[in-house]
Amino acid sequence: MKRNAFFLMVWLATAAVLLSAATVVRAEVRTWTRLSDGAKIEAEFVRMKDNATAYLKRKGGATVEVPVAALSNEDRAYLSEKTGIAMQAALPAEETTVVLAGAHLCCGGCRDGVMTAVAGIEGLTVEIQSGNIHLKGGSGDLVKKGLDAIAGAGYYGVSDNEKVKMDPIEAEDDEKAKDSISVSGVHLCCGKCVRAIDDVVAAIQGAESHTAKVDATSFTIRGEGMKASAVLAALREEGLNGKVR
Repeated sequence: MKRNAFFLMVWLATAAVLLSAATVVRAEVRTWTRLSDGAKIEAEFVRMKDNATAYLKRKGGATVEVPVAALSNEDRAYLSEKTGIAMQAALPAEETTVVLAGAHLCCGGCRDGVMTAVAGIEGLTVEIQSGNIHLKGGSGDLVKKGLDAIAGAGYYGVSDNEKVKMDPIEAEDDEKAKDSISVSGVHLCCGKCVRAIDDVVAAIQGAESHTAKVDATSFTIRGEGMKASAVLAALREEGLNGKVR
């Protein structure tokens, strides 16, 4: 009996060693490419520090932090597959143009609001023509910075550039339906802007009223059983953007 127990312990220890070895073999060392200059390293993906940073273990054993933004599109796709986290594709490094259509530009105040939002972005050219916002910059990152500034000023539009566009819909606390939803950061410079909020309310299932006024920095939409994501989607249909919760 003792002999059997001894052999069982030996077998278990051997199995543990083999399992550990198999785990090491399964670790995938691959070539990673730096986006800026094509430089390459051999390393194994360890884990994500956060959505923007990956830990890579180099062949020599050192573990390094690598920003996802510094990696090639192929590397980003690999990380997305391994982690389930959607990694944004790299933006063009060359001169980039975007025509943003559908933004709410009902008056001179609206147009001024767009130009004020992008005024401090060096190297970015912005013009408003025929109701569209035209952006041009030396790289996709520069133009995306302009789009982010426009969105932050309370506008939303659809880009004609598949690689450079405004961020997808995100609404805070969208798990449950609400009877009152707070909205902030929407551009409301005149009566026509406020009337656009009337159309927003009419498009939301369960919405009944709002408190938006000219130059208001925030307002409330009231009703029954509303979802924050539905409010944000309705805002964007009107060419407006904001924070919804």
